[in-house]
Amino acid sequence: MNKILGLILTIVLTVTTLSSNGFAADIPNSTALPLAKVVNNIYSQGYSGINKIEFDDGVYKATVINKDGQEQYLYIDPTTAAVPVPKQGTKEINMSQAIAAVSQDRCKNITSVEHYNGAYKVECLDANSQQVEVLVDAVSGKISQISYDD
Repeated sequence: MNKILGLILTIVLTVTTLSSNGFAADIPNSTALPLAKVVNNIYSQGYSGINKIEFDDGVYKATVINKDGQEQYLYIDPTTAAVPVPKQGTKEINMSQAIAAVSQDRCKNITSVEHYNGAYKVECLDANSQQVEVLVDAVSGKISQISYDD
């Protein structure tokens, strides 16, 4: 009975220790600048909005809106709070341009368009009502991949 009680106590202590260490990584250390400073720096660099900001894995992670109105992800050093300057010259095409890049011969009926990871995923039906997925590069506007649903 004492062995079982000792084993249970060991398991509880181990789980408690491991879970408290997991949360410790999400708390800024003493050298990290305050979140308010990071927020001010984001706005001072010209970003028009902040959707989310958190301290995670030793850095501040922010989801912001850039000058072109597009969502962008930033990783910010907590000791300097230096915010990357918005990238210039890498303007992406818009959703209408992505749809126009897909040939009407290939897609008779577009069912959805989604922007993710630097590309537009266009889902459509071809002339035979077969599902087609076309990836359009968001910078060049060129088709990078075509796949048919089996």
